[in-house]
Amino acid sequence: METIRIQMLGGFILRSQDQTIDLIDCLGKQTASFLAYLCLNHNILVTKEKLIEMFWEDSKNPLNAMKFTVHRLRKCLEELPVPEAGSWILTQRGGYSFSCANLSLDIDALSVPLDVSSLNEEQTEALVQLYPGEFLPGLDQSWIYTYREQYWQLYLQRVQTAAQALAEQQHTQQAETLLLKALQLDQYQDQLNYLYLKILLDQKKYARAIQHYEKISDSFYKEFGMEFQGQSQSLVYFVKADNEEKELTPIDYLAELESTSEPAAFYCERPVFAKLVQNKRLEASRNQEPAVLVIASLKVTDPKLSTQDSGDQLNRIIRSGLRANDVYTRFSKTQFGILMNVRQKEDTALVMDRLARRFYKKIPSSRCRLNYEYEQLKEKSRQG
Repeated sequence: METIRIQMLGGFILRSQDQTIDLIDCLGKQTASFLAYLCLNHNILVTKEKLIEMFWEDSKNPLNAMKFTVHRLRKCLEELPVPEAGSWILTQRGGYSFSCANLSLDIDALSVPLDVSSLNEEQTEALVQLYPGEFLPGLDQSWIYTYREQYWQLYLQRVQTAAQALAEQQHTQQAETLLLKALQLDQYQDQLNYLYLKILLDQKKYARAIQHYEKISDSFYKEFGMEFQGQSQSLVYFVKADNEEKELTPIDYLAELESTSEPAAFYCERPVFAKLVQNKRLEASRNQEPAVLVIASLKVTDPKLSTQDSGDQLNRIIRSGLRANDVYTRFSKTQFGILMNVRQKEDTALVMDRLARRFYKKIPSSRCRLNYEYEQLKEKSRQG
């Protein structure tokens, strides 16, 4: 009997003989999500109450909505060029189930015990191919997120276990290759980065370890506007210190800063930002250009839009849109503080309007509004 293969990692794909069918394109998101949940619980009765809770909790008539979805799903399955697909959805007392005699789900392979005693290149490559992408990409129902994280963690555990075993067996090149390929899925995954760096450092490949960390760290800062932290950072910190043999002079240090500086605003944590604002106030009378404090705030009006994502988008625009001598911090998900020098106080509005236009190209003003207030910093009056 023919094996029916359903891929849930990196897509929702049905494979049968020479047929490859994208089930999201075929069924639509709501029906595909319903089928995916039944597949995940194949040969198990899923009660109507559970399905309503998962899919139609806010529906005025959830039973009718569920019956319509089941009817549409069966009709679509019957039209597939796959034998007996129309009979996969069973109506049972109190609910429904998915039943397919020769079903093979790709996610099941993540739960099979991993034999690390004799890993070879072919098995290592197979492990890489085991996770082509996240669980059910393209679907965003809330029940999916828990499983998405669960399968990612299962894959991480397998990769780490295999990489550690390969390193212990002196197959360090295979271990490095495995970890680098896994990091292509999430380059900022701290556990994978830590293990990769540790394997390099155990081989005394200090330069490669530092180069890898700095590449990840720089990329992380450019994307999120903050420092990449975790086990990886602490691992490389002392290695860098031990390998800094050159004694710098002030001229050397200034030249080094000049060669690494970027045309982007400087991000700092809130306490440092507060100290800089205080210093600017003290120096206000000596500054030829006024220093201005700006408070920029986002108001998300679209309930489907994440406040975190909106704030992250504004963070990137602020960092790339301001000058290198401007400083900013992030007070919360949606509020930022900016410290800038301008020729005239009124120029602040020109700068912020330019940033707002860039922001609205990414997120329309109908979904999220950017507001700002600003004040020129003036020297505190002295008492007595």
